[in-house]
Amino acid sequence: MKLKFLTFLFIFAICFDLSAQKTATLIYIDQYKDIAIKEMKRTGIPASITLAQGIVESNSGESNLAVNFNNHFGIKCKLDWKGETTYQDDDTKQECFRVYPNPQASFIDHSNFIKSRPNYAPLFLLDPVDDSAWAIGLKKAGYATASDYSKKLMKVIDDFELSQFNFPELNDENDSTVKDIILPIAKTDTVALPKLALIPKVKVVDSTLNKLVAKDTAMALPSIAPVPKIKVADSINIKPDAKDNTVAWSTITPLPKVKVKDSINSASKDTISKKEVNHYPTTPFKINQVAVIWAKAGTSLLQIATQHHFPLYKIFVYNDLNESDLLPNDQLLFLSAKKTEGSKSFHVIAKGETLYEISQMEGIQLKKLKEYNPTIISDPLTVGTPLILTKPKEPLKKIILKK
Repeated sequence: MKLKFLTFLFIFAICFDLSAQKTATLIYIDQYKDIAIKEMKRTGIPASITLAQGIVESNSGESNLAVNFNNHFGIKCKLDWKGETTYQDDDTKQECFRVYPNPQASFIDHSNFIKSRPNYAPLFLLDPVDDSAWAIGLKKAGYATASDYSKKLMKVIDDFELSQFNFPELNDENDSTVKDIILPIAKTDTVALPKLALIPKVKVVDSTLNKLVAKDTAMALPSIAPVPKIKVADSINIKPDAKDNTVAWSTITPLPKVKVKDSINSASKDTISKKEVNHYPTTPFKINQVAVIWAKAGTSLLQIATQHHFPLYKIFVYNDLNESDLLPNDQLLFLSAKKTEGSKSFHVIAKGETLYEISQMEGIQLKKLKEYNPTIISDPLTVGTPLILTKPKEPLKKIILKK
């Protein structure tokens, strides 16, 4: 019984510690996200990477270096540092670390540190919102000695959805939208609505009597000339009654019979054969082992993100899309990141296809598709040309398709 009680206390203590750590991290993010975004705009370092490094290096602002010396990134003195210093045990005993007057100075110096050193220069050739590439690049460049450093960064980014701070314009837009729809409510709990302009009444014309049905019409319509009555005679020479008509009819040549049905059918078949038919299912399915849906133009992207339980910004990242409220065209939408390689070796370009459409159809990242095909960098594409979908293992050779 005592052992069970101690086990319960141990589990409770772990859960409490994890909860407290998560709370501390959320507070840290809220406190420093603005400076991380500001530094991203100044230097190009993703805000998500800056925040993740701050969380990992400073233990969400609770480390000794962060609390007592405002050093949130564990940056050591180096030869070019002229400011205050402190000596702490790290990889070796009593190593020299930088001391800052406030946390903001630590964030600024972190950006300058990465921006100014040549070993970090390759990072700035990466996609500025590719968290994984930056995390791996920092480890390769020697920022930390821990073998799992990049994995730690990526886990923090994913757990706390830090990538959303790489899209500050989207967050600002959403905030302003919320503010716009909050209206002051009167004491009577009613809101005064603006007056709607009345739709003008339109005169309706009786085509037979040429009279106006509505008396209060604001628009005059042109009069319609009455159609003259014509007495149709037989196809033989017959003179119609003079009282009804003064025209003498001659023999009328019968019109040739036309096979309307055949001509319509042939036109329809021709149209149908040229029209592209969408064969994608209406429910989520997979392309290249990645979940995807077929969405119609005008669909709310926020609604899709909410329905599938992930932040709105990720739908733009997953699908190489510019930020927007509604989907501009019918297209495939991936619900998670596309693969870096296709499920087959190459794709033969068909008429009307674009690089973006092919990247969606094959479930491969657009930047990787361009990387594997450096000679084909823009639309329009040449029909029949093969596009490589996998990373070349040797120098590219021209692919010749057998007819």
